[in-house]
Amino acid sequence: MVIFAYDFPHKKTVDFIFHSLVKGYKVEAIIAAPPVKLNIPKSSIRSKLRHEPSYHPKDVADRFNLPYLVSPHNSLETELFLADLKPDVGLIGGARILKPQIIKQFSKGIINFHPGLIPEARGLDALFWSIINNVDLGVTSHLIDERIDAGQILEVKKIPLNLDDTLFDLSERLYEIQIAMIDMAIKNTIENNVKEIDYSNTQYNGKMPSDLELKVESALNEYLLNKLK
Repeated sequence: MVIFAYDFPHKKTVDFIFHSLVKGYKVEAIIAAPPVKLNIPKSSIRSKLRHEPSYHPKDVADRFNLPYLVSPHNSLETELFLADLKPDVGLIGGARILKPQIIKQFSKGIINFHPGLIPEARGLDALFWSIINNVDLGVTSHLIDERIDAGQILEVKKIPLNLDDTLFDLSERLYEIQIAMIDMAIKNTIENNVKEIDYSNTQYNGKMPSDLELKVESALNEYLLNKLK
């Protein structure tokens, strides 16, 4: 298994590496992409905790003698590295959009975890869009393809809700569920236990406009009341 990661302290990257090691998966390599500046507007409201990651992924790789390649994920260097390695399964602990020439290097596929239901909540700000559009909150594990937040579905798991949940509670629970789903996602990938989805009439959500973001917090209480009836 190859883990796609970021080459800087990043909680999801490190958590995915640790989980894979604790569960006994063979991590053949970690491909860590250098930081890049993203041209995405800052959200008007917060929903994620400000974590302070304890480890740099490179420190973890060194401690457990894991091959660690620092390279942009879609680079020729990465493509040639994977062509030589011939991996079966990829796991995204941190990555931007991967291009077809990278995806095709994996005989079984590359697993991604989307913090929303696919296809109902594809795209950015899945938590916010789900609340505004009254879509159930959950995580979808899937095999990526050239489309964004699409591909074959491995598993869908809705998260439990509480009437006093905040956006921070929901965001953190969506993250925790992703980690809990890793084992089943790998098993389904290896066994080719996938579900095909017709995406022809589905919508991809972009970044939520700031004026609509400001309505999310006020809509949350009604959303929870409706879902917990």
